[in-house]
Amino acid sequence: MNRIAWVIAVGYAALALISAGMYAVSTTKFVDYSETLRVFPPPRIENATFTRTAWGWNISLHWRVDNPGRLPIHLVIFAFEVVLDNRSDPRAPFDGAKLATEYGISGSLQESRDSGPVIPPGGSVGVDWRVENETSTANVRNIAAARDSSNGAYYLVVLGGQIIFYVANINERQVKGLPPAFGRV
Repeated sequence: MNRIAWVIAVGYAALALISAGMYAVSTTKFVDYSETLRVFPPPRIENATFTRTAWGWNISLHWRVDNPGRLPIHLVIFAFEVVLDNRSDPRAPFDGAKLATEYGISGSLQESRDSGPVIPPGGSVGVDWRVENETSTANVRNIAAARDSSNGAYYLVVLGGQIIFYVANINERQVKGLPPAFGRV
C-alpha cells in the first residue's frame, strides 16, 4: 500500500511541476503580448523620393515599421492617406479646403498572415509604396507646386491610415490607427 501511495504522490508532484511550468510560460507570453501591443508605434515615413520623368513623376514612399516589443509582429494590412503640402499656400496643413487642392496618395499593402512581412522583436522592416509615372496634368502641376522653393524639399501630410497585424502565434487580429502627422522628407 505504501508503494502505491508513493507512486500516486510522485505522479501528483510531477503534475504540479508541469502545471507550474505551463502557468509560468502562459503568464510570460501574456505579459510579452500585452507589452508588445502597448509599445508598438504606428509606421512612419522614413524617406520619400520624387523623380521627374519625361511625362510626369515617379514617387516612392519608404515607410518604417518598428517593433520595440518582445514578440514578432506579422504585418497583414497597412493602408494610408498622404498629401503633398503646398507650402506657398499659407493655410494650415490640415485645412480641408487646402487639402482639396493638393496632390494626394492613398495606398495599401495587403498580404496574408503567412506571407506578410514579419517584424522581429526589437527590429524594424521597411515597406515601400510607389506611384509610377503620374501623368495627369493637374497632378503633375500639384506635385511641382508642392516643392518648397527655399530648400527644394517636399512636405508630407499624413492624414491617417490603419495597420492590421498579428502578434507572434496568438490568433487575434489587432488594429491600430495611423495618426495625422506633418513633416519634411
